[in-house]
Amino acid sequence: MTLRWGILGTGDIARAMAAAVRARGGEVTAVASADLARARAFADEHGVLNVYGRHHDLLARPEDVDVVYVATTNDRHHLDAHACIEAGVPALVEKPFTLDLERAEEVAAAARTAGVFVMEAMWMRFQPAFEEAERRIAAGQVGEPLLVQADFGIAAVPDRDRRWFARELGGGALLDVGIYPLTLVTSLLGTPTQAFALGELADTGVDASVSVAMRHGEGRLSSWSCSFVADTGIEATIAGSEGSLRIHGPFHHAGRLSLRRRDTVVEEHDLHGAQAGYEHEVDEVVRCLEAGRTESERMPLALTLTTMRWLDELRRQVGVVYPHED
Repeated sequence: MTLRWGILGTGDIARAMAAAVRARGGEVTAVASADLARARAFADEHGVLNVYGRHHDLLARPEDVDVVYVATTNDRHHLDAHACIEAGVPALVEKPFTLDLERAEEVAAAARTAGVFVMEAMWMRFQPAFEEAERRIAAGQVGEPLLVQADFGIAAVPDRDRRWFARELGGGALLDVGIYPLTLVTSLLGTPTQAFALGELADTGVDASVSVAMRHGEGRLSSWSCSFVADTGIEATIAGSEGSLRIHGPFHHAGRLSLRRRDTVVEEHDLHGAQAGYEHEVDEVVRCLEAGRTESERMPLALTLTTMRWLDELRRQVGVVYPHED
């Protein structure tokens, strides 16, 4: 199936997705931005025919696109997802799905009622490293998984005008990079039952660094951190009764796994396909739409809602409040 994609937003991730769509044989046929000049520049760069200076104008002719990728700022995701659903157009919504659980539940309910495909673009879950880690854990290579540790920290220059640090745009480390370790530990250990978070806020009021400890039922714990100011690396380790599995950095699209027992690395495994990046989630969208699905089994809305529920709780604990919550 050759899908015609529309893209809302023109940032770096939209550019990467446009390349991934083309690499998988799809077409980007429309782009929209609040800045018409940016939309035109994007269209010139990627050979896009239809250009719009207002986001939802792209949806005025829903018969011209088969699916829309929502790559706008975090604060707009729920608005743009709703617009796609109302137009009857499937949507791949960049993470975080929305700013909070209430909005996420509203989008999910609208999609389910309308029977329109919607999926959060958590590309990590479609990566070869993630799938290989799941396979090895299921095969008992580390015994019962009991502890997951992960870090996702990058040292960005604090800038109140940059989306990452802008409270009005839904900035903060938790929603942008903390969502990866949270999704990882939830996927591998099960839904959290308890969480404790400590955080440091930027002067804009968003979280700059957060450390989290979680319980995932009896005997299963996780500890993870995220940061926009500390260069922690981006690695993860899953430990069990028989050994541990290291997902080398960057763990959300790693190219290597290591299996360790006691003090010895017993296997190093290089993975193929990590370089494909966003192409794996493009494949999932195509697969779901070809099958007539309104949700992905691999990235269901239920997982998105669970993740958002705990992001809300962690934000509450560290004291991050977005303008719509004031």
